[in-house]
Amino acid sequence: MIWTNALNYLNVLASSVVVILAFSLLAYTLTYNFRNPVARRFAGLLACVVVVFAADVALDRVVSVPSAGRWLRFQWLGIAMVPAASYSFSLAVLATTNYRIERRQWIEKATLVISIASALDAIVGGLIVGTVRVVPPLNFLEAGPLFGLFAIFFAATLLLALGNIWKARQRCLTYSTRQRMTYLLLGFIAPSIGVFPYLVGLGRVTETYQSGAIVLLISLIGNIAVGFMLLLMSYTVAYFGVLTPDRVVRYRLLRYFMRGPVVAILVILALQVVPRVELILGLPRDVILFSVITGVIVFSQLFLSVTKTLVDRLIYREDREEVAWLRELDRRLLATSDLRQLLENNLVAMCELLRVPAAFVAAAIGPDLILEAVIGPDGTRDRVLEVKDWSEALNRALRDSRGNRPWSHRGFWVWPLVEPGANDDQLRLLGVLGVHARTQTPLFSLDEKHLLDTMLERITDALADRKLQQSMLASLRYLIPDIDRMQQLRGVVPYAAPDSKREPAAAMLDPSPIHSPEFEAWVKDALSHYWGGPKLTHSPLIKLRVVSDTLSDADDDPTKALRLVLGQALERLRPEGKQNLTAPEWLLYNILELRFIQGRKVREIADRLAISESDLYRKQRVAIGHLARVILEMEQSNGHENQPGFGEQSVVSNGTELDES
Repeated sequence: MIWTNALNYLNVLASSVVVILAFSLLAYTLTYNFRNPVARRFAGLLACVVVVFAADVALDRVVSVPSAGRWLRFQWLGIAMVPAASYSFSLAVLATTNYRIERRQWIEKATLVISIASALDAIVGGLIVGTVRVVPPLNFLEAGPLFGLFAIFFAATLLLALGNIWKARQRCLTYSTRQRMTYLLLGFIAPSIGVFPYLVGLGRVTETYQSGAIVLLISLIGNIAVGFMLLLMSYTVAYFGVLTPDRVVRYRLLRYFMRGPVVAILVILALQVVPRVELILGLPRDVILFSVITGVIVFSQLFLSVTKTLVDRLIYREDREEVAWLRELDRRLLATSDLRQLLENNLVAMCELLRVPAAFVAAAIGPDLILEAVIGPDGTRDRVLEVKDWSEALNRALRDSRGNRPWSHRGFWVWPLVEPGANDDQLRLLGVLGVHARTQTPLFSLDEKHLLDTMLERITDALADRKLQQSMLASLRYLIPDIDRMQQLRGVVPYAAPDSKREPAAAMLDPSPIHSPEFEAWVKDALSHYWGGPKLTHSPLIKLRVVSDTLSDADDDPTKALRLVLGQALERLRPEGKQNLTAPEWLLYNILELRFIQGRKVREIADRLAISESDLYRKQRVAIGHLARVILEMEQSNGHENQPGFGEQSVVSNGTELDES
C-alpha cells in the first residue's frame, strides 16, 4: 500500500510538471511564432496534451464517482483530438520541404471529422467509452463497443503522421536540417503515444494490487518521457519560420523557460513540502505557503541574474564580445527624452546665470528647425513658434567663424550651434540656442562668457552625438529588413518545384513592399499620418528603394524621405493649371490634398467638393489606389524627379522655418 501511494504521489507530481511545461510552451509558441503553420499546429497538439494531463491531476482530488466521470470525459476531449492534431502537425512539417501535400490534405480532413465525432461521443455518448470504473487509486472509463475501432484509428493516424515526418527528414539535404528533423521525429513519439488511454482497454488487469502498482510505475515513466520529449519538440519547432539568428532563438527560449516553467515547477515542488513543514514548525498553513512561494520566486530570479553571464557564454560562445558591445550601445544611447532632459538642465542653468526667464534649443534637420527643448513661462513655446524666419539671425551669427557670438533677433539672443567640418573654414549648423534678451545688445561679464562657452560646448556636443546616433539608427532601419530577408532566404530550401499557390519567386527574391497585397493599405496608413505618427514612422513603405534614393535629400531621415516620396507621387496626380475644386479631373487630387495634407474634416471636404460623404469615401479609395499605382511606377523605375515634395514647399519658400516636432 505504501509503495502504491508513493507511486501515485510521484505520478501526480509528474503530470503536474507536464501540464506546466505544455501550457508554457503553448503560450511561447502562440506569442513568438504564431504566424508559422508548423508552430500553430504544434500549439494545437500542445493544447490536447494540456487537457489530458490536467484531467489526470484533477482526478487525484475528486471526491465522488460522478465528479470523476465528468473529468474523465473532459479528458477524452484531448485524447480524441490528438490523432487529428498530430497528423495536421506532421503535414505542416512535410510542407516545409516543398512537398506537394494536396492528396494528403484529404486524409487530414477525414481524421479531423473522425476525431471530432469521437470527442462528441466520448463526452455525451457511450459507443467508445462507457461508465466510470474506480480501482483505487485509479479512475478510468470502461471500453465501449467502438473502442477497438477508435484504437485502430488512433494507431493508424499516428503511423501516418510518423511517416510524414520521416519523409520530411529524408528530404532534408543538409546535416543541420536533418539533425533537427531527427529531434522532431523522436520528440513526436512520446506525446502522441503517451496520451492514449491504455487503462480503458486493460481495465480488468488493474483490479489486483500488484497490477495497479505496475500501471502507476509505467505511467510515471511515460509522464517523465512525455515531459522531456515535449521540450525536444519545442526546441525544434522554435526555429520554424523565425527570421532571427539561431543564437537569439536559443537565448530567448532558454530565458523564457528559466523564468516561467522552471519557477512554476519549483513552486509546485515546494508546495508538496508544506504539509511536513507545517507539522514541524507548528505555524498556520497560509503563513508557510506565503513564505515558500515568495522565497522560491525571489531566489529563482536572483539565481537567474547571477548566472546570466554563464548562460551568455553557453549561448553566444564566439559571439560574446560582439553581443556585449551591442548591449553596451543600448545602455549608452542618447534617447530623445535623455537629450531633452540634458538640454533643459543646461537651459535652466543658463537662465539662472543670465537672469533671464526663458530659453530654447532647436535642432537643424535639413532646411527645418525642430524645437527640442523650451523653458520659461506659459506662452514661451508659442512665442518662439510665431517667429517664421530665423535665416537673417543665423546668417549674421554664422559670419563669426567660431559661431559663439550671439545676435539679437525678435527679443532673443541667438547663438548658432555649429560643428567644424572637414576643413577649419567649413561649419555645419547643428541647431540654434536662444535666450530671452535682457538688453538689445548682448553684453556679458568675463565669468558669464566663460560659463556660456562651456554650456554652448555641452549643448553642441549633445546635438552632434544625437545627429550621429540618428544617422546610425537610420542605417539600421534599412539594415534590419535586409538581415530579416537573409534569414528568410536561408530557410528556403529548393527541394522541389515551388507550389503555384505559394509566394511567387519574384516576391521571395525582391523584398520591395510593392509585392505585398497590403501595399495599398500601407499607402493609406502613411497618408493618414502624413505629418507625423507611428503609421508613417514605422511604415513598411520605408523599405522602398525610391525612399532610400531620397534619403540624401531628407537629411538621412527615413520618415521625412517617405513624406517626400508621398508628396512627389501626389504631385504626379495633380492636373496642369490652377487648382479647381469643381472640375472632375481635379477630384482625386483635391480629395487627397484636402483630406491628408490639409487635414480637413470629411463633412467640410464634402461640402467644398459638392459631393455626399458616402461618395467622398468611395472616391477616396479610388484616389488612394491611383496614388499607390503612381508609387509602384516610381519604385519600378527606380528613380524619381528631383523636385521638392508637396509637404516641403512651404518650408522652402519661407527659408528656415522653426517648427515643433
